[in-house]
Amino acid sequence: MPEAILVLLRRPEEVSSLLGAAARLAETMGGARVNTLAVCETNRIAPSFAATLADRAAALLEAREEERERVVALRGLCDAWTARAARPTTDLHWFEAEGDTADIAAEWGRRADLIVAGRPLPGDWLGQQMFKAALLGTDRPILMVPPEGAAPETSATFGRSIAIAWRQEKQTLRAVLPALRWLKRAEEVHVLVGVRDTAQSPDLPAVLLEHGVSARLHVLSLRRSPFGQTLLDVAHDLAVDLLVMGAYVHSPLRGLIFGGVTHHMLGCADLPVLMRH
Repeated sequence: MPEAILVLLRRPEEVSSLLGAAARLAETMGGARVNTLAVCETNRIAPSFAATLADRAAALLEAREEERERVVALRGLCDAWTARAARPTTDLHWFEAEGDTADIAAEWGRRADLIVAGRPLPGDWLGQQMFKAALLGTDRPILMVPPEGAAPETSATFGRSIAIAWRQEKQTLRAVLPALRWLKRAEEVHVLVGVRDTAQSPDLPAVLLEHGVSARLHVLSLRRSPFGQTLLDVAHDLAVDLLVMGAYVHSPLRGLIFGGVTHHMLGCADLPVLMRH
């Protein structure tokens, strides 16, 4: 039975990079069904309470029409991508749903084996809620693709040089396990370990040794702040095209208030990141 990849579509400008990333995943998985999902939000569009009833009704109708136009645009871009795809054999299917964006994303995500989503952008509240629901509400690994233009060459070609942001926590292990299929095929695998005292000599993760994955170990100082940026800088120095990491080792609220690697990646990652909570 083929595995299923769910692509969460929201912004028209990210359609090409998300579908390219999903096609790349399907290729490395030896074939997979790619389900694309666009949600027409109806539950979280609310005009100002100060508006009159007539103004509120008109605003709701306008917002709903804008949502429908967005979904239609996504469908057209998806069809256009399929028509010109370099991988015409990709088993791609279009779906659209209407309702609460976060609830629908979580429901569909739980039925998939892997989720592909764009990095949420500041100001896109619904996009942030969609990503949060997929990350925290599905128990599935998520491939987060950077915005169009941030990494023009990597979204559809990643997997040749992979870095693992390793931490001895269950979230990291849960992200590494589904990534083993790509790690075994990669030309280079790097393990990035943060330590407070660089005199320490951590070992390669046992899970890699047990699965026969060869990797180079890089010891990084946790005193460099923010550590999320340190990871990105080292990944670029190593010409990495995919970063694998656990998400929210501490609580999401703590990451939001105090910062953290996951929070930094959600705001700044410019390469594909495979993460899992």
